[in-house]
Amino acid sequence: MNEEVITLEYLARKAGVSHSTVSRALADSPLVNAETKARIQKLALESGFELNQVARNLKVRATKMIGLVVPEVSNPFYPELVQQVADQARNAGFTLQLQLSGRNQELESACVGSLSGSRADGILIVTGEHGLVARSQVNTLVAAGKPVVVMGWVEDADHFDLVAGDDAAGGRSLAAHLVALGHVRIAVLGKAAHRGAFDRMVGFREELAVRGFPLHPELNIVVENENDVRSGVAKLLGLSAPPTAIFAYQDSLAATVYRQVQQSGLSIPDDISVVGFDNLDLATYLSPRLTTVGTHITPLCSAFVSLLVRRIQGIDPELPPQTIVITPKIIVRESSNSPRSHALLRSKPRAS
Repeated sequence: MNEEVITLEYLARKAGVSHSTVSRALADSPLVNAETKARIQKLALESGFELNQVARNLKVRATKMIGLVVPEVSNPFYPELVQQVADQARNAGFTLQLQLSGRNQELESACVGSLSGSRADGILIVTGEHGLVARSQVNTLVAAGKPVVVMGWVEDADHFDLVAGDDAAGGRSLAAHLVALGHVRIAVLGKAAHRGAFDRMVGFREELAVRGFPLHPELNIVVENENDVRSGVAKLLGLSAPPTAIFAYQDSLAATVYRQVQQSGLSIPDDISVVGFDNLDLATYLSPRLTTVGTHITPLCSAFVSLLVRRIQGIDPELPPQTIVITPKIIVRESSNSPRSHALLRSKPRAS
């Protein structure tokens, strides 16, 4: 941790207030009452604290613009999220500036720096598989009182505002649903776990184990793209005992599973059940309609934007950093049903 962050923590402890209150007081913000401001400024002077440039920038007139950083827009999840964030920001009186950090978040730090330099009133950051890449920039901005809210799972995030979906709960509900239907050999096509306790794959596997049907290694296929999904489905259907159900990590991957299964001459869900995650619009366009987990994008975006706006407007400045967790729900549709005999599956044409 750098020196200025430590100094801010010291001042906050000595003054008995939050980091943001210290930063606003040092920036002479009208959001801090005169008595508290004078006390903090006196303490800072006596401690030899030197106000950094980030804190000085807090004096700049509000731009009524907030920044949003997302990894990409090729994944259908992100355009829906961006639209909802934009709508809610507009309703709150703000314009939105979008920055793409890249599929591997290689540009995340540059995006945060650009938004900070453009004097956005606050910054929203959606993390990806690599967590919070711009952690050092976020630490500096938060310490200086700049409103920042992060969406995703991030380790050691107690000092800044975080909004996350409990995907693990959604994964558990899908596993419970399939087991209740009578499925025993259940396959997973997904990414390696990367969201800690909130990871959907972790929740799915844990629930299968609890119910007495731990995920078999040959049924656990790690995928990164559509080509991986196609080869994974072909591998699964080529097993001597194929799965009777497949859990696809995302709805968009489930759509690829549909095509591969149906091109193999098999029927969903008569021959094999398929479930997804996210409840994107395409879940209802697929035939049969996809069983999935969702209803969480709207409350996620609502918490995301409203928390940032609250920080920008200085509402309840003593409120400590918040962690808000949204639990998604399973939506059962026609793509999942009780399993039929493997004899039928073996009589069908196989994927090449």
